[in-house]
Parts: sequence; structure tokens; C-alpha cells
Amino acid sequence: MVNLILVSHSEKLATGLKELLAEMAPDTPILLAAGLEDGSIGTDASRIEASFDQLNDDGLVLTDIGSATMNAELALELYSGDRTIQFVESPLVEGAFLAAVLSGQSKSLTEVVDGLKKEFA
Repeated sequence: MVNLILVSHSEKLATGLKELLAEMAPDTPILLAAGLEDGSIGTDASRIEASFDQLNDDGLVLTDIGSATMNAELALELYSGDRTIQFVESPLVEGAFLAAVLSGQSKSLTEVVDGLKKEFA
């Protein structure tokens, strides 16, 4: 099952989105790399990369805005683990919703990515 990694400047936003997604796709694993370590607003490539070590299958990274995308891309470049992880640019809430539902239907990472690209291209 595809794991989702939600990257947001706001830990509260990501936590709320995870809660919403759990109602729609309760079996889809959702990891958070949101906010800064001290609880303030921001993103950090090292925190994003650290979330990759928690994956139990392939992963899909979704971001909110600006530097979240830049830091996610940097984290992907730095990642040296054995999981396949992709980033897709899409609206965070809508993209995460679709990805969670597709993952919950046992779609592969490629199928989830293709579904997002088709919907948000």
C-alpha cells in the first residue's frame, strides 16, 4: 500500500488533514513532516527525509506551498534508502484525498501518481 507523506508548513494543518483522510481511507498509512521541530511554521528537508525512514512501503510526497516543495525535492535527492518515493505537485488537500483513496484501493505507486497527474494536470 502506498504511504503518503504530507509536507506542510503547519503541523496543525497536516494533522487535521491526516484526521480527515483517516475517515475516507482508514488503511492508508499517512506520515507527517510538518512544521519545525520547535512547533513553529516552516519546513525542514532533514525532517522530511527522516520521515522516509518510517515508510513500510513505497511513498508519495505531497506538499502545501513554496519551500515545502523545495525541501521535499531536496529530501528526495538526499534519500539513500531502499523505498521508492515520488513527489507529485497537486493541491495538498485534494491530492492527498485522491491519493489516500487510490492507495486504499491497493493501487500501485505508479497508478496513484498517474491518477493525480490525470486529475490535476
